Amino acid sequence: MEHLSSVKNSCRLLKFFLQSPSKELGVSDLSRKLTLSKGAVHKMLATLESEGFIRQNPATKQYYLGYTLLELGNQVLKNHNLSDFVKPYLERLAQMSNELITLCVKDERDALYVDKIDSQYPIRFNVDMYRRFPLYATSAARVIFAHCNLSLIDDLLKEDIRTFTPYSFKDPEAIKSRLLEIKQQGYEMSSNMRNVGVTGIAAPLFDANGEVSASISIIGPSDRMLPLKEKLIGQIIEVTKEISSQLGYHG
Repeated sequence: MEHLSSVKNSCRLLKFFLQSPSKELGVSDLSRKLTLSKGAVHKMLATLESEGFIRQNPATKQYYLGYTLLELGNQVLKNHNLSDFVKPYLERLAQMSNELITLCVKDERDALYVDKIDSQYPIRFNVDMYRRFPLYATSAARVIFAHCNLSLIDDLLKEDIRTFTPYSFKDPEAIKSRLLEIKQQGYEMSSNMRNVGVTGIAAPLFDANGEVSASISIIGPSDRMLPLKEKLIGQIIEVTKEISSQLGYHG
């Protein structure tokens, strides 16, 4: 498929603002990054500015992103809820792993599954949709909990901690230590903590602000999941990174 080079270069120019540590960029910087002449870059900036995509700071003569982009971004959020947006990725991960795939979201102080793709194996695990459970209870929830602010973590762990199996976390300090480990490694894997004989592997979804309020998990019988854990971890990290990128995360 042929692309209009002028439009493509304009899109590339806008994306440089996403990657830049500075909110403002000058003609020289953009010219160097785009490997285009300053004259060509200046024309692109002037065109984008005329449509509200770019603004110029009169004091510094440098450019920054305009509010038209914010309006477009808000319209995207209005037109697409997370479940609809993520569904094709859940289906892809289900084909890759053949296990149960879930989308889990944070709702105030709880977590709940809002979408899933069932495993095609005759022996499989199932989850109840829209059932609330504590943020420390499952791999899908803990990977969200690990990215919550410390005040919420402390607040929730002051309450009586519910256990579900003999292997569930009971100690607040043990949970805090696990949350730190999750945040460092970028995923969570646990067995027997919510249901004996079941393993879950989960990774977070980051939004454009770098915040986490949802996760995706692969869940199945431990005897089938554990021998393939490295492969499954790789699959879920690959998919969640792609989703996060599409949501505007550039961490």
